[in-house]
Amino acid sequence: MGPRVADSGAFPRTADLVIIGGGIAGAAAAFYATREGFRTAVVERKPWLGALTTAVAVACFRAQWDDPDFAYLMVPSIATYERFAEEIGVPGYEIGLRQQGWLFATTDPRGLERFQQWVEGQRRLGITDTELWTGDEARRRFPWLSPDVTAATFRARDGWLSPHEVVYGYARASGAAFLLETEALRIRVTGGRVAGVETSRGFLAAPRVVIAAGPFSRRLAATAGVDLPLFLLRRQRAFVADPAIPPDAPMVADDDTGVYWRPEAGGAFLGWGLPEPPGEPQDPVPADPLFPARALEGAARLTPLFREVAARLTRDRVSVAAGQYTCTPDGKPLIGGCPPVDGLYVLTGDNGYGIESAPQAARHLVDVLTGRLPEAENRFRVHRPFRPTGKKVL
Repeated sequence: MGPRVADSGAFPRTADLVIIGGGIAGAAAAFYATREGFRTAVVERKPWLGALTTAVAVACFRAQWDDPDFAYLMVPSIATYERFAEEIGVPGYEIGLRQQGWLFATTDPRGLERFQQWVEGQRRLGITDTELWTGDEARRRFPWLSPDVTAATFRARDGWLSPHEVVYGYARASGAAFLLETEALRIRVTGGRVAGVETSRGFLAAPRVVIAAGPFSRRLAATAGVDLPLFLLRRQRAFVADPAIPPDAPMVADDDTGVYWRPEAGGAFLGWGLPEPPGEPQDPVPADPLFPARALEGAARLTPLFREVAARLTRDRVSVAAGQYTCTPDGKPLIGGCPPVDGLYVLTGDNGYGIESAPQAARHLVDVLTGRLPEAENRFRVHRPFRPTGKKVL
């Protein structure tokens, strides 16, 4: 059974809550909001859920954070994914959870000292199962690592999942109405309060609207007179098929350059946040056909086998896709109300961490919606001091 999708003859005219965006953030928010008693409608302009940013994610998760705000989001979210079928009340539901670990590695001569400080920061937040290794210890575990690696951290319960299954699991269990092929055109505001959403299928009246539209969030907020502090960065994902790539490998991230890879279906996904200027929202997002070659070269720095993979790669065994990170000045999401417009909320600005934070981010939003969390105490409020963080960016 799929999510309840309203056809053209069943378009609702009213709701307690309208969520704009049917990606993983919107689906999770719909589940938790409906569980709180909100009569919820999700507006999605694509013909299926999770079709924009969610669809091109590498979909990894990690608890290796030494910042309390990120630990607050990620650690409970990972716990939710580990018991997802129970969480949504659908026995046996699978989300493709693969806990093969996440390895950060460096060639920095002082890398062990630097990583030790990072692991100590994690332990202060209660994340006590991250292992700290010398380069030799890392190579004993993963012999395909470069002899140049000087230090590494590893957490065995980190990994990846199928975001498609998470999105449809939340949608299936939510009881919300999912209005596909329905574009949100404008948020109507009357007397400083949200009145509803003008859509391509008519007006949907509601006293509360949540913008969870990823790269299109700022544009939609502007229709309500709100300017969100967001900017967009293109991020690309290459897939290469090769039997030499170890299927039991963890997610591997080069702490010095930001390139990363993980095994996937007879090959690997590779990513690298190469410097690019911020852009405008796009759908689809054009990909660079040369990106796979650059990513393979970057990954080979710590994993030399990718040089061999690149040498024998043929066009039919490689592909590339692109999406956009919705970013904030401090690298942390925007979750909460949008004063001075009463009834307008956002769940956006995930900075590329939307999948691994989705359950807890959605619960945080619902705490704001219900008033359990006052905006003054909301660490992710829209109007806050934006201070750069020392987080590791991928």
